[in-house]
Amino acid sequence: MEEIALLGNIVLPDQVLEGGLVIVKGERIAGVFPKDKLPPFHGMVRRSYGAGYVTPGLIDLHLHGAMGRDVMDGRAGSLGEIASHQACCGVTGFVPTTLAAPLAAILNAVECIKAAARCRTGAEILGVYLEAPFLSVKKKGAQNPEFIRPIQTADIRLLAESVQSLRAIVTVAPEVGANLRFIPSLKEKGWVVSIGHSEATYEQAMISFEKGITQATHLYNAMSGFLPREPGVIGAVLDSPGITAEIIADGIHVHPAALRLAVRQKGVDRICLITDSVNASGLGDGDFQVGGLDVVVKKREARLKDGGALAGSVLTMNRAVGNIIQWTGVSVSSAVRMASLTPARVLGLDGEMGSIEVGKLANLAVFDQDFNVVATILRGREWALTQ
Repeated sequence: MEEIALLGNIVLPDQVLEGGLVIVKGERIAGVFPKDKLPPFHGMVRRSYGAGYVTPGLIDLHLHGAMGRDVMDGRAGSLGEIASHQACCGVTGFVPTTLAAPLAAILNAVECIKAAARCRTGAEILGVYLEAPFLSVKKKGAQNPEFIRPIQTADIRLLAESVQSLRAIVTVAPEVGANLRFIPSLKEKGWVVSIGHSEATYEQAMISFEKGITQATHLYNAMSGFLPREPGVIGAVLDSPGITAEIIADGIHVHPAALRLAVRQKGVDRICLITDSVNASGLGDGDFQVGGLDVVVKKREARLKDGGALAGSVLTMNRAVGNIIQWTGVSVSSAVRMASLTPARVLGLDGEMGSIEVGKLANLAVFDQDFNVVATILRGREWALTQ
């Protein structure tokens, strides 16, 4: 079996091995060495990246689309094109995310996700994120209010039958209808339950955490804000060490000061960098449709044509990592951890991926000092970035 030696600045969860080495054998990582303990390279294929960072492949937990394709297109081929684009951004795994739509359309999207997951055409599909429809209309953001509704037993039964063995994340506004009552049963299915698109009070949010919510959907966005006498969902998330918060580090959804506050309060083990990218990602400015709503992209901002609300992002994960370093001053290791090991843990996949460790899958990315993508390696094979 061929062995490949990757030399560069090896990014581990707690340090960077400058001038270090990673050995890949087949689909797995076979060795990790600092520069003062490098083994002989006899018989190995050598890849030297100089001052470049060799990191675990990035993982995007929350992604709606890219390159004109949308998870809700209802075509496995669209997901394949999204996966290809993600691999070109240093992403080796992602979770396709649904929008508010008729239940039949969501079920069809789940079936397409399962089909696409069996055909690896870029970054791996790691599960499904059901961001809607169990939200608050008052905090709908760019979700189509026509299809937002409280949880119903029949909906959960149909979704569970479709999701089957896929890892699943589901967003719930706990204050809506009987949603709070359903949280324990959602958790019992093995799903990650996330609070989001919610106007819950601090107390309601804290009760929902006791019921089984462990995550927050794009912290700060589409949730009740922080006030001195009513800290809201934001306050509850920041006040709860056990809640993992997604965050969109594009400088548009969240101010750099708010990013710094979240990182200090939650720590890198409880923040997942996400893109929340829509189908316009990778295509520049223009007019698009997202979830049946008209969206205008201008100067990296995606907004609804009607009303101007933010409608997802055109962010990529490599840019998110670079941004969080620039705006918060965290180390390269910490920034990469928020985009790899922490999301892998959310999905229960941290034993297989998310960090550079012997025995884990050789899902790797290489970046220059500005976090431009140099190479992406999927289960030991280099992805052609020009695809």
